[in-house]
Amino acid sequence: MTANASDVPQLRDERMTADRDEIKYLLPSNRSKALTELLVRHLPLHRFTGEGANRLPDAQHLVTTIYFDTPARTHHRAATGDADHNVKIRAKEYYDLHPSLAELATDTADIVRYQPWVWFEMKRRDGLRTIKHRFRLPKRDVPACLAGGQVTPEALALPMSGFAPAESERKGIREIVAYCRGLEAALSASCLVNYRRLSWQDLQGDLRVTLDSDLAFYAVPEDLWQRRRALVRETLGTPRSHESRAILEVKSRGAEPNWLREFLRDADLAPVRFSKFATAATVVHGPL
Repeated sequence: MTANASDVPQLRDERMTADRDEIKYLLPSNRSKALTELLVRHLPLHRFTGEGANRLPDAQHLVTTIYFDTPARTHHRAATGDADHNVKIRAKEYYDLHPSLAELATDTADIVRYQPWVWFEMKRRDGLRTIKHRFRLPKRDVPACLAGGQVTPEALALPMSGFAPAESERKGIREIVAYCRGLEAALSASCLVNYRRLSWQDLQGDLRVTLDSDLAFYAVPEDLWQRRRALVRETLGTPRSHESRAILEVKSRGAEPNWLREFLRDADLAPVRFSKFATAATVVHGPL
C-alpha cells in the first residue's frame, strides 16, 4: 500500500523512533555555532507539522520533560547503575516562544504557542539501540490520567476525550500499560528538565540530529497537574541546577555521515553516557 503524501512525515517519524542507534556528545558552547552551520548545510531543519502545529516563523523551540519514578527510585537506580540498559518513563510538552511578539504582549502567554497535549513516552535503551513508544495525552485528560501525580495502568488505559489515537499511539499505550503493570509500585512525577531544542532530520528518516541547550533542572511543582497553560520555564520555580554545555544526539539507522564524523573528530568529541533524567533526579533528590 502506498502512503498518502500527508502521511509521509508521520511515517518517517515513526520509523525513526521505532528502533535506532543513539549516541550523545557534550558540546562546549563555543562549538555550537560551527555545528549548527554545518547541520544547516547538510540536513533539513525538522519541526512538528501535524495537528496543532505552530506555523509562525522565527520561533524558539523549547521542551519541558517530566520524568517519573517509583518511591524506591527504581528508574533512577537503573539509569545510574547501567546507562546502557534501562527504561525511562516521561511526559514531554513542546512549546514555542516568539520574542518578536514581546513588545505587543501583555502576558507571557501571548508569546507562547503550544499543542493541546503532552507526549507520554517509554524509552528503552539496549546498548546503542533505543526503542520509543509514545502517545498523545490531551492536557484536559492529564488530571484524570495522572491523579495525584501517579501513573497507573488503569488510568493510562482510560479512553481519551474527543481524541482518536493513531495505530502507533494505540500500540504505545498498550506497551506502556503492560510495562507499568509489571512494576512493584505506581510511578509518580520525580523531576523536570527544560531546554531549548534544535533538530534536523533527513528526508528518509534515517538520520536525526538534535541539539539541546540551556538545560535547567527542577523539582516537581505542587500544582503541576492542575495547570492548563504550557509548562514554560518561568513557571517551574527556581532551577536546582543548570548544564552549560549543549547535548548533541545523533539518532540513526546506519553509520554517521562522513561530514559529521569529521566535525566530531576535529572538535575532539567522544560519546558520553549523559542522562537528563539521572542528572535531574540527582540534583532534586540527592545522590543514590
